[in-house]
Amino acid sequence: MNTLNNLGSNIAKLRKKSDITQDQLAEQLGVSVSAISQWENGRTMPDISAIPVLCHIFNVSSDELLGIDREKDEEEIKRINDEANRLLDRAHTAKAEKLLLDAHKRFPNNYNLMSSLMHLYFGLTNEYEYDGSEQGKKRVVKNLQKSIDYAQKILDGCRDEELRAAANQILCFAYNNIGENEKAIEIAKKMPTISVCREGLLSIVSKDHDKYECKQHEYFMLLQNLCVMLDNGNMQYSDGTYAYDAHEEAALAQKVIDILDVLFENKDFGFFHDSLQRANLHIARIAARYDKDKAKTMSYLEASAAHAEAFLQHDEDKKHTSLFLRDAEYGRFRISTEKNPTAVMLDELKSDRFDFIRNEPEFIALTERLNKTAGNWK
Repeated sequence: MNTLNNLGSNIAKLRKKSDITQDQLAEQLGVSVSAISQWENGRTMPDISAIPVLCHIFNVSSDELLGIDREKDEEEIKRINDEANRLLDRAHTAKAEKLLLDAHKRFPNNYNLMSSLMHLYFGLTNEYEYDGSEQGKKRVVKNLQKSIDYAQKILDGCRDEELRAAANQILCFAYNNIGENEKAIEIAKKMPTISVCREGLLSIVSKDHDKYECKQHEYFMLLQNLCVMLDNGNMQYSDGTYAYDAHEEAALAQKVIDILDVLFENKDFGFFHDSLQRANLHIARIAARYDKDKAKTMSYLEASAAHAEAFLQHDEDKKHTSLFLRDAEYGRFRISTEKNPTAVMLDELKSDRFDFIRNEPEFIALTERLNKTAGNWK
């Protein structure tokens, strides 16, 4: 009914603006005056073949005739995506999902919204969402399939290269996660090499200060990827064995700490406080489980807690002072759980691997300290 009313009112408005009577419009279209009246009153719609003729008579585009404001729609879609991203940055997934699904109903052919939903459903398959139960497995597979469906729709109809690349990336991850590894490999082999990427090319072809900013962004992305790769560096073979033993895993985590300490001489770690928290905590886990080394375990737990507390104070507008990323803003970040880092760490400390130091004064003091800031992200 709204479509009828909008089209009808637009025809009436444009007819009057063009100083054409209903009789004259009816004659030009070869229809009855009654038909024109019913269109304008929203009771019926013109045949689709009349749309281009009406556009020609009124000298307007089909979007204007149909009441479609593309620029206004794009602004609204951007606003919705920005709001969804703000919600997802702090793990308010259900609210973001509803917002995006409602928008998708209004704009069913918008690929930016499809891409946002694709990433949202893939994000729901992270380890924190999967509890190992049969119900959990079904939930993971269901969300992966939703992500695959949106990715395929993007590839089937979208010409935007950035959105297509993102869709291929998600398809590669999703197929691998559901056990269709051959499909994932096939997609991965078609993607550009690491040396042919937006950040790398822009850092070469940009000029003056833009070139400097692009180079910093490239540095940031490369460092972030390196930290993630080292954090997940222990590969499991098909026979169940691993590439690295536990102490080698700890050595990889220590390399993250060492690299970041060298690059951020002023300790302005910003976003990388998260990487440092996890690297220190990983070493503490290994020292506790395999060595029962009280001093080493507590030392790394203390360091992990300090980085968790620092990450709570993250200011996206603050700028780095260390040479590596000097003058670059700390920037935004996205989390995978509503719990803040000190709350996540408190959960970790409940593990039985730390029972051998649970009653130590230092451990008790650390727990009490973390309790003061633990909670959800604000």
